[in-house]
Amino acid sequence: MVPLLSRPKTACASSRLSMKRRKRFSGKMLIGASVVLALALLATSAGFALQALTASHAASYSRNNRHNRALTTINGLTKITQVGSTATILNTQGTQITVDPNPYKIAIAPSNLLPGLRTGDIVVSNIGNEDKGITLVKFSAQRGPGRLFNTATDGVLGPAGLAFEQGKLLVANSTGNSVLVFNPNGTLFATLKSPLFNGPWGITAGAVTFEGRNKTVSFFTANKFDAKILRVDVIVPARGAIKFRVTQIGQFTKNGMLTKIDLHWLPTLRVRDRTWQDVLLAVDPANNRVAAFARSSSLRGTTGKGLTIFQGNPLNQPGGLSINPLNGDLLIVNLMDNNLIELNPTSGRVVGVKQIDPAKVDNQGNGSALFGVLGVKDQRGNLRVFFTDDNTNTLDVLSAS
Repeated sequence: MVPLLSRPKTACASSRLSMKRRKRFSGKMLIGASVVLALALLATSAGFALQALTASHAASYSRNNRHNRALTTINGLTKITQVGSTATILNTQGTQITVDPNPYKIAIAPSNLLPGLRTGDIVVSNIGNEDKGITLVKFSAQRGPGRLFNTATDGVLGPAGLAFEQGKLLVANSTGNSVLVFNPNGTLFATLKSPLFNGPWGITAGAVTFEGRNKTVSFFTANKFDAKILRVDVIVPARGAIKFRVTQIGQFTKNGMLTKIDLHWLPTLRVRDRTWQDVLLAVDPANNRVAAFARSSSLRGTTGKGLTIFQGNPLNQPGGLSINPLNGDLLIVNLMDNNLIELNPTSGRVVGVKQIDPAKVDNQGNGSALFGVLGVKDQRGNLRVFFTDDNTNTLDVLSAS
């Protein structure tokens, strides 16, 4: 039985989360980038062990299940199932192998991306011990066993954030200090480098905008070493060569040696009585905060902290961010108490709190398990929440009983 904390613990200032060695990269305040491979296709393509959980004490929840209605919040979810290991997986030949695990972030294929991925397939990053992992793991049809997605010669080193963009998989290659772009079959398509990159961590797809006949495909990443938030614009002119640029659009407070900022982009977001457009959401672990950058595709050279949409308990060094696809709520996992939080960004209300790993987290972050989170809708219309567990080196799912 996994206990549910009725009161979240207070936030801890430390961000040393069970890593043995850290390296710093020097960064320069420059705009620009270099790329190893062409970006043309990226810019032009179409875009079972069980645990019971107690009911949440965080917010009132109407028992819709009595009337066979869908369970739309985490409060109605009572079962944790292990999907599969990220330490013992199958290689491309189907042979079982053991790899350097520590699963961190999750991405789900938004459509059939053939060859290689079908709608709903999940990819998980293995950051590895000492942030030196070299594997991405695919779970076909959201089931185990996990299979090796990438190859050993593609430059993956300490992968963290994952996001699908224009039919490609973006990887925040934190120790390799780059952004990698993968084809759906797991082959490397491009390697992006910039003087502004300083341990890319969170990553999310952004807007596609047009100016005349020129198209710009944008995505966002955040640095773990200096807490900068960056936008990468891939510019596709009607004629001539593709260009791209990297621009800083935000600056958060550093959270010790590593500031683990997760990101999620939305076309619109309603907060209180206002509707914002082109919104980049970011968790701010140093300040127990969720921030929003409106008009994120047009911000130029700013170092702002964004607009606060929620701050304080039950956030306890938030580390992972996703959206509840059934109601638009924010799904957040805490690094310092292993809680899953659901927040309504419009009202600022706490919808639910569940502890989904039983380990206690000390002041140095030892025992911290939760880094990746992803909400999906199941075939019955219920919410399912996938999450990575760094203590067990598994991809798990929270679902209805």
